Amino acid sequence: MIKQINCKHYQRNCDKKAPCCQIYYPCRLCHDQNYKGPKSEGCKVETMDRYNVKEIRCRKCLTEQAPSNQCTNCGIQFARYYCEICILYQDDQKKNQFHCEKCNMCRLGKKEEYFHCEICDVCLSLSIKSTHFCTQKAFEQNCAVCQDYLKNSTQLVQQLTNCAHFMHVKCLEKQLKKGLRNCPICNIAIYKMSQAEIQELDEISQQIQIEINKEQKETKFVNIICSDCQAKSNNVQFNIYLKCQNCGSYNTRQ
Repeated sequence: MIKQINCKHYQRNCDKKAPCCQIYYPCRLCHDQNYKGPKSEGCKVETMDRYNVKEIRCRKCLTEQAPSNQCTNCGIQFARYYCEICILYQDDQKKNQFHCEKCNMCRLGKKEEYFHCEICDVCLSLSIKSTHFCTQKAFEQNCAVCQDYLKNSTQLVQQLTNCAHFMHVKCLEKQLKKGLRNCPICNIAIYKMSQAEIQELDEISQQIQIEINKEQKETKFVNIICSDCQAKSNNVQFNIYLKCQNCGSYNTRQ
């Protein structure tokens, strides 16, 4: 009896024969996750060649055949979306994909909502076309949080608001929930402090300063850097909350 591997990455009704080890996997990511190293008894290739798949197998009738989107034996459709270049199948109704010729791979999302940036060499949302920071080969790096390689990621990726770095949308959400406001790479603020936040901390800071002045005979001064505007402020009176002398933000560090 043929053992079929369950896939957590894509929904589809066929498996692909890996050109490197000639073993059937639901997708290239399932193959890559099974890699145990060059000295293991398994496949010696870490990343499966997505473009060189020559054979697939129907998960319903187990017929082996050349890649297409319909079984030559039972007639079942393998997926709602099929790319004959990437040999990519996706049957999840909640997800959209499109193939970008310049990226030479399939991307998440609707094609009409994205553009290909020639400098970043990646597809980005049209909503940031006029405001994004261009970076050479932007996706040829790891996510700053989970360290997964961004170019091959199957998750949505987002450029941070005030710097040129990218991370997974889910990783960004986790960062913000933890109260981490700065880019893990350059320390620039992901979102700058609002005037309402600044005013609230102004009042808290003043009360704290009164208590500090009561307890300390000698006033202490420190130098700080603002993560919002990147300005340096020298000889700032010490407080739990340190205010930038340039923009007024408290998103600062010593």
